[in-house]
Amino acid sequence: MKKKITFKEIIKTFIFVLPYILVEFTNTLLVTIDKSISNSIGKTAIIVFSSFFTLNWAINTIQACVSSAHTICLARDKQNAKQINNSAMFIEILSSVIISIILFTFSKQITYVYNLENNAREILSIILKLKAIQLPIHSIGYVPKNILKIDTKTNKIWIATVISSLVNIFGDFLSVKLGYNEIGIYIATIISSLINSILLLILSKYKLFKMSFDYIKQILYFAKDLIFNKLIQRIVNIYYTHVASSFGTSIYAIHCVCGTIIDTLCEIIEGYYSGLLVEYSNDIENKKENLLNKVDNIELYGIIFATLFIPVFIYPLWFALGKSVPWNKCNPYIWLYSIEFIATVAGCNYRAYLSANKNTKAIRMMAFIGGLCVRVPLCYIIYKLNIGIIGLSVVCGIDRTVRALYLRLYIKSKKKILFT
Repeated sequence: MKKKITFKEIIKTFIFVLPYILVEFTNTLLVTIDKSISNSIGKTAIIVFSSFFTLNWAINTIQACVSSAHTICLARDKQNAKQINNSAMFIEILSSVIISIILFTFSKQITYVYNLENNAREILSIILKLKAIQLPIHSIGYVPKNILKIDTKTNKIWIATVISSLVNIFGDFLSVKLGYNEIGIYIATIISSLINSILLLILSKYKLFKMSFDYIKQILYFAKDLIFNKLIQRIVNIYYTHVASSFGTSIYAIHCVCGTIIDTLCEIIEGYYSGLLVEYSNDIENKKENLLNKVDNIELYGIIFATLFIPVFIYPLWFALGKSVPWNKCNPYIWLYSIEFIATVAGCNYRAYLSANKNTKAIRMMAFIGGLCVRVPLCYIIYKLNIGIIGLSVVCGIDRTVRALYLRLYIKSKKKILFT
């Protein structure tokens, strides 16, 4: 008879995952302060940095996906950690240098994806050149950060995050005070990235070692599915944003504020995914009995905790990020947008379990089903029927719910091939 998963074991899992969530929470909190300072400069700064952040997600796609693939490989093969780490570092540095050269060369041309005034375009072009300098520096920090995650030394990641972010915030204040504004703020970001990467290298005791082309191929094998997933998300989000902007300025403003709040909550949940990936990898390595039952229980309690989590943080996040739109205008709709957060928590659990099993193909298919087969058609329908903010508020929730359900059904159908 299979051993049942007790409530005590579920609580132990959440306690194990909590430090990973706290690291992302701290990082998100400090980034929110950073954004508030940059937005305080004026309208041009808001336009420039909003445009830059959209581009920045695309620029960081390959590095972030290689980092996730590195974590997947490392979690299940700790005996060959040195070769895996150095193979990942090689890919991170090489890819970031290539992207940086392209970015630096074509920074002016890239700004033409937006319809900007000349002053804003010039500032954005300079910031993209600075991003080209920052990207390799930032990429160096991914590998040591993953090492500390797998070794459950999240306190050291937290130390590096807090120190580097406080330097960033101090640099932001100094830049605004001295009148360097947008350019000065991004130079502070470069300095912060350098400090963060150095601290992570020191705290993880990272050392250069012989890399392996076999592990390079393995990391790239998993990364390709994750990159596909991210690219689909980027393309779908562009179309979703285009549809949202078509409903007029006031509706688009409400959508932007509500969307930013939920995106911020979803960023924190990446820590939940990281912690569960390590937990499930350890369970698989130790051949834990009835692991699928544990996954189902984590799913149930995760959704309950996420639902309780929302009312606590919604208003403070609006106060920090969205005061430009009155609360009474956001209030009716923010709760519908929150469905996306709850469904993302559900999806993170299944995504972590599949990643621990080194199965990224399902994650790739998840993006195709949720993004192209659900969100795009729904966006088209709400655009044609002119449904407006109510339609926008539920589209992402439906998309994420379908993704989570797909992963659940996939796991149930493939349970015989787990532990491979």
